[in-house]
Amino acid sequence: MEHEELPFYGTDILREREQKYIQGLLKKYKGMEVDDSLKKKIYDELQHEKHLGNIKIPFKVALNVDASGKYPSYVEVILDTKV
Repeated sequence: MEHEELPFYGTDILREREQKYIQGLLKKYKGMEVDDSLKKKIYDELQHEKHLGNIKIPFKVALNVDASGKYPSYVEVILDTKV
């Protein structure tokens, strides 16, 4: 008997479409000072969009700071690669 694999979290996720949607949301943060408050704003907005059902893909928001100061700091949204 063959088992049918259920969609991730019980629903289909269109990764490319959601990735483009998230990129569109993040455009307004371009040029802002990169710090923990920006990371929190981005996380809160993405959680709100998830609550509204606009995105379903699991994500993580990370603040990347180069200790040497050689490279600029940035906030990264990491989408779940298991999807």
